[in-house]
Amino acid sequence: MRLSALIATIAAIIPLIALIYFVIVRAIPWLDAELFVNNPLDKPSGISNAIFGSLQLTTAAILAVSPIGVLAAIYLNEYASPRVASWSELVIDVMLGVPSIVVGMFAFMVVVPQLGVSAGSGVVAIGILMLPIVVRTTQEVLRLVPSSVREASLALGVPVWKTVIFVVCRTAFSGILTAVILAYSRGLGETAPLLLTVRGTFAQNWLDFGTTMNALPLTIYSYSGAADSRTLGQAWAAALLLMVLALALNIVVRARTVNSRVA
Repeated sequence: MRLSALIATIAAIIPLIALIYFVIVRAIPWLDAELFVNNPLDKPSGISNAIFGSLQLTTAAILAVSPIGVLAAIYLNEYASPRVASWSELVIDVMLGVPSIVVGMFAFMVVVPQLGVSAGSGVVAIGILMLPIVVRTTQEVLRLVPSSVREASLALGVPVWKTVIFVVCRTAFSGILTAVILAYSRGLGETAPLLLTVRGTFAQNWLDFGTTMNALPLTIYSYSGAADSRTLGQAWAAALLLMVLALALNIVVRARTVNSRVA
């Protein structure tokens, strides 16, 4: 049984290692200064606007979604009746399985007519994908907090709402932060919703969510179909930067919370 588990682990890790190796090999030759230069008045060159665009879109989405998701998880875990919690979890699980292209079509038909083809529409689309991740992961983390912790706080006369906020949530803080980062990483790599809502631009866009904005997934998608090797190489470099950015976020969070996880 131990040998079978080891073989299964190796089989799961090999494709990931192969993917990382393949991207690194293709991207390394194109990691130079020109990669980060963008001149919208001339032909497109570089991905600096895509990097900053991805960070702006994903950060705006997670700032909007995190309070809603965390509060919803607290309600379902601490206050909701079993029936309400059961039905809500079913809906959340269904949302987790919805393909991103479906969310993109929804945003295209419902959000874009209101906000136009803009970064704001992209934020809404990405936020819809992030929300169930924050809710479900936070809910599972809150369940890991021992009941004895709640009971001890309530026995000391602490109100329920203070127990939830200052005892339960504080104990599960590292897990809640991990849930937020998982959702952030998911939004950082989404392509289909952005194709239908943001559509990208060669210009730099700073915090103007009423107009189009570029993003790394959009750049990878558009550059990957280029005929010249330079643009194609920049697509591989953009893919590597996207991987490194997501990995760096996870490393920072794990380093920050390694000593404060729920026992």
